[in-house]
Amino acid sequence: MATANAMYGRLSHFYARLFDGLASLVLANGQRELVEAFAASVLRSGPVEHDLAQRDETASARCTAWLADHNKRVLLAPAGVGTIDQALMAVLQGKHQSLRLLGLFRKVLIVDEVHACDAYMQGVLEHLLRAHASAGGSAILLSATLPERMKRALLAAFAEGCRQQPPTLPADMAYPLITSWNADRAQHVETYRVGTRADVSRTVKIRYVADLDEVVAGIRRALDGGRCVCWVRNTIADAMTAYALFAHELDAERLMLFHARFTLRDRLDMEARILDHFGAHSTSAQRRGRLVIATQVAEQSLDADWDWMISDLAPIDRLIQRAGRLQRHRRDALGNRLANPADPDGREQPCLWVLGPAWTDAPRATWFKDACPKSSKVYRHHGQLWLTARFIKEGQLHMPADARRLIEGVFTEDVDLPAGLQPVANHVIGEESSEASHAYRNAIKLDVGYVWRGEQWWSDAQTPTRLGEASASVVLCRWDGERLLPWATHAQPRHAWAYSTVRVPERLIAEVVPPSDPQRLRAWEEAKLTLPDQGKWSVLLPLEKTGRDWIGVAMGRASSGELVSRQWVYDARFGLFPLPLRVNERG
Repeated sequence: MATANAMYGRLSHFYARLFDGLASLVLANGQRELVEAFAASVLRSGPVEHDLAQRDETASARCTAWLADHNKRVLLAPAGVGTIDQALMAVLQGKHQSLRLLGLFRKVLIVDEVHACDAYMQGVLEHLLRAHASAGGSAILLSATLPERMKRALLAAFAEGCRQQPPTLPADMAYPLITSWNADRAQHVETYRVGTRADVSRTVKIRYVADLDEVVAGIRRALDGGRCVCWVRNTIADAMTAYALFAHELDAERLMLFHARFTLRDRLDMEARILDHFGAHSTSAQRRGRLVIATQVAEQSLDADWDWMISDLAPIDRLIQRAGRLQRHRRDALGNRLANPADPDGREQPCLWVLGPAWTDAPRATWFKDACPKSSKVYRHHGQLWLTARFIKEGQLHMPADARRLIEGVFTEDVDLPAGLQPVANHVIGEESSEASHAYRNAIKLDVGYVWRGEQWWSDAQTPTRLGEASASVVLCRWDGERLLPWATHAQPRHAWAYSTVRVPERLIAEVVPPSDPQRLRAWEEAKLTLPDQGKWSVLLPLEKTGRDWIGVAMGRASSGELVSRQWVYDARFGLFPLPLRVNERG
């Protein structure tokens, strides 16, 4: 959603040039009403619509209230920006699916960061490309780290939608590369090598580290030297642990924690704070001696850069994305932005540290899991992590010259793995095949049409656009005497509840323990009715001030299915975390 919101702002300035006359531009995501630029673009129907002066008014972004009324029909607008989920639901077995598909009819579908799709999402995207191509649409797929096998599958799906045999991709290892295919020349695929801007062509040193203490000592030296630092961790729990390592020695102004378990309001505030201190126009005074502990939320979307970076070991495409936040903008030795972008960067050569298991040529099956137990659940294919670590041992990345070699060297289908990691890889391949089968089962079947075959067609709230661990929308509120108030404040109650929402895995929070006091129980039930979904698909978690903490009680779902009660604390600086985890903060 953050990427979609940012792209909406950029498109709103020039999209009208693509159309003859006025055209609507919509933002399609679950929290679009909270984007003030979008809210200001909605033109309410009524007599004012026929005002000649208004028709002559030029606006950078406008849409009708009817189009903006519901996610199901925003795709009918001539132009729009949204999350990939809004488009994927056009081919999933859900209510009003056909209205979404109609909205995409004969449009140009642009999908960014397409490499980030897992096996299930890729399967659904292939169905979408088939349907879109069969209706005469066009598609542009964008990625900086797309493996060749994924490109073949997506191109084959689009060609099948055009009722053509899948074309053969030419062997072209150039990077960056544009690959173009047209149904009028079905067996001809054109490739174009794209010139690289000088300011993005560079060599990044990489240092592989297996000792956590060495990383902590390196961060301290960098901060003492006046540099700003970002440490990207693979899980929220690891990020909080890293934060605790520095909380006693850095004040709150110099230390930031950034992950996905903040309420929407606090996350937007944190994004703004990071852009202020580390964005394109940040100064040396704003950057000096500051540390950000982040998760994958810092990989994309944010146009921020740091002088020095550490990353937990992750697949090579993720590391390339993270390295893109290392000295992203050219600055002088103090960290001030250079007026002339052609001038060389005044800082020392960029170096990305990567923290992972001790290197071995013959890893055991538990090589990664033993050293990084939490990360092992995020990145399942430990063979790809070992291949990534082997490339990192080379000590540097030449970008973009090395990009294709690195990506194909990790993600190609016939790569040789050490014997100890092969069983793990085989298990992951089996899981991905199962996920692809789920995608086929859940998607509409264009060849048979709308024929009842016993499937369950779900509402939007239940239609899975992606698999993975089940999560819940947890809406935080706070007790004010016997009243319940949204955690975030806003003039409009609906927005206040939306800004108070955070996504949490159901194994952590699935239900809330209702208040035992009858008066509070009634207040809690009445508050649920004021939520946008009236509490049907969300969990309303009341927090009460205890000392300096806001604490609530919720029940998570164990692997056995049993509900387990746990206390939770929310803090705008740390996010939502379970007790007894504590952060001993300086001051």
